[in-house]
Amino acid sequence: MTDRSQPPSALSPATDTSPQDVRPERLAHTFPRPGSSLYHALKVVPAQQRAPLETWLTWWHETALIPYEVRDPGVAEQKLTWWLSELKRAEQGQAQHPLLQRVKAFTLLPNAPTWPEWPLWSQQIEGLIQLVHQTRWLDDGSLQRHARQTTGAAAESAAVLLGATSDAARSAANLLGVGLRQAHQLGRLGQDARAGWVNVAIDVLQTHDVKAHQLTRPDAQQVPAGWSTLLGHLHAQAHTTLDQGLSAIRALSRAEQRALKPLLVLAHIQLAQMAAVAQSGDLVLHQRIVLTPLMKSWISQKVRWGLLK
Repeated sequence: MTDRSQPPSALSPATDTSPQDVRPERLAHTFPRPGSSLYHALKVVPAQQRAPLETWLTWWHETALIPYEVRDPGVAEQKLTWWLSELKRAEQGQAQHPLLQRVKAFTLLPNAPTWPEWPLWSQQIEGLIQLVHQTRWLDDGSLQRHARQTTGAAAESAAVLLGATSDAARSAANLLGVGLRQAHQLGRLGQDARAGWVNVAIDVLQTHDVKAHQLTRPDAQQVPAGWSTLLGHLHAQAHTTLDQGLSAIRALSRAEQRALKPLLVLAHIQLAQMAAVAQSGDLVLHQRIVLTPLMKSWISQKVRWGLLK
């Protein structure tokens, strides 16, 4: 049985809040945390684009927490299914939730931003429903398809709101989103595994002769025999995907490259964090490895200056 008592990406104590719970004090406490990667990425967003983007990101953040915060899988699925219905109502102009009502209000403003299509929102909810019930992955292909459906689609949605709406820009953002997911999972590999989510597919574990229980219950005295090659594989996979995403962004028009700077901040923060993980041996099995807020701020500034692209 999966232990859901320690959610792998919750930013606040686990709680079975209703789908309508968007109290300002709750959001202020959880999103975005000062010093977090997202906090620094949002700082490079032009002021006129920030409010719509923050509204969408708040929706994404609130829904993405449901599989982790809600301990009962049935209740978690019920809440996410409610969101699927709410997205259909929103598409018809009949949203009930304050966040989606706010989206409608933004669309009525002069110079309203382009919003992601509603099916793209629904795609992410469907991926989260899968996550409620699936804490193991038989093959890496399935795990990466899930990454495209969730974090990839989230990065693509952000790109649209940032004004990078061409097919090439959306594809580049989606690919970068997959790399962000791979790198994020690497940085908290042991933490997630101890909470019940093993984010390494069984076929990959078998290739490197590492057992799932060696991740969920790591032995401080004995490193798994195949750990170094497994770490190398996961690091190379995430690095390659991020590099491909960054290369795809560099091939875009200058206007779309500028628009996607917030995603570049996230990518370069993850690249630096992966380097820290690679240098830490088996430490990531026992604790989460993160960069300091100062380091994240410096990376963000270098993206602003054009030193990192």
